[in-house]
Amino acid sequence: MAGLKEMNLKRFSREPFWIALALLGALVFAIVLGAFVSGVTGIIIAISPLALLVVVLCLVNPYPFWILYFAVMPFAYMISESLPTGSFVRFGGLIMVALSVPSILLSKSSPRFKVTALGGSILLFFAGCVLSLLAFFELEGAFRGVGLYFGNIMAYWVLINVFATEKRLRTVLDVLITVLAVEAVIAVIQKMVSTPLLRVTGTLVDPNYFGFWLLPFLCFAFYFGLAARKRWQKWLYFGAYLAMTVAVPLTYSRSMILVLLPVQFILYWRQKKLYIFPLVAVASIALLYLGFAKFFASGLTIKSFLTAARAASIDWRFYFAKTALRMFIDHPILGIGADCFYYAFRLYSAITPHIAYPVIHNTYLEILSGTGLVGFVPFVAVIFFSLRNLWLTCKHYITQGDRSHSLMTEGLIVGFIGSLLAHLFLSTQHHILLWFFIAISTIVANNSFRMLGVTQTPEKVGAHPAH
Repeated sequence: MAGLKEMNLKRFSREPFWIALALLGALVFAIVLGAFVSGVTGIIIAISPLALLVVVLCLVNPYPFWILYFAVMPFAYMISESLPTGSFVRFGGLIMVALSVPSILLSKSSPRFKVTALGGSILLFFAGCVLSLLAFFELEGAFRGVGLYFGNIMAYWVLINVFATEKRLRTVLDVLITVLAVEAVIAVIQKMVSTPLLRVTGTLVDPNYFGFWLLPFLCFAFYFGLAARKRWQKWLYFGAYLAMTVAVPLTYSRSMILVLLPVQFILYWRQKKLYIFPLVAVASIALLYLGFAKFFASGLTIKSFLTAARAASIDWRFYFAKTALRMFIDHPILGIGADCFYYAFRLYSAITPHIAYPVIHNTYLEILSGTGLVGFVPFVAVIFFSLRNLWLTCKHYITQGDRSHSLMTEGLIVGFIGSLLAHLFLSTQHHILLWFFIAISTIVANNSFRMLGVTQTPEKVGAHPAH
């Protein structure tokens, strides 16, 4: 084990350096080539060597590129109204998954695929997605939905391999906390000097998705700050937590604000400092009111909170949710086909929605109506066994007296719960964060039991788990 740790540390320290040199060399070579040819041809010639090298390096070792992907992804949301980053947001993760598979398979002398409770639930969920093809409402759309779910499941398998070690997992979580804290500061500054972030004009594409990213990671930052041993680390983590907490109400994402308050309650209740929660709640509501006072001319009430600025949005969300439930009642077993709500909606409603693409805005109703019980029940099992993995891991650390790891694992639990609550307001069943958090539950369980030397584990696998 000591030799393995030493080898991993060497790989971690050396690979980013030679990868950076290779990328720099390819960039210089590309610029020299592109300088001799003008126009689009010159751009293609300049980009080709660099793109080819990136693909080759990712096939060799995808880890540094996954770190880069998670560092860039949140910012891609910010600029997608100004720059064409929408395709990267949608398909970047799937491309990374495809490029990572060869490296993982080649790194295994004898790959082990052990079906666990969580792994079996994921397989049953995908089987339910495939069976939903029998609904035949829109076969092309259903195939696309099933294909995306297959990509999600492959992403889970890739992530538990790429971030299998504790050091790698902590690195990517720290990167995401840092990036989102910086983004939160940008959002706060923009709100102070510019226009309200309502469907944002130029900076944040969608406040709901911004809050969706912030909620789990402000929980991680809070608990990582509690677990940190050095004072400067505590200041950084709690500073990130504060920045993200302030940013959520200043985005006027009503759904994410509704999730923020119970999440904050859990944070302070678990630390036996519940007296702080009313202060945080009042501050959040005050920020919301002061930031958007012109929408609350008659005062901040539940009605004005729900209807100010975008009253029709609430009505349509309820209408879409009721329609989804009707679809499930009519097709309870197989559903209407994965991701086929848009195609089936016209069969259930004579009303034209105010948006071009009807979306339920609820992950659970998307899966329930799309895949029926054959998909929804295994999906609930996936969530249950993921939380169970995290809970058992936290209990093991508490039993061993490892306060630092137990706090961090509890933070992962609370952050995951916050993310699951956010899924009540967004159709984010294909969002990489959902499947990343499910993968984290397996990774931390593997690492904890490996560290404790327990022979029987809930997700026992080799050095590179494969489900």
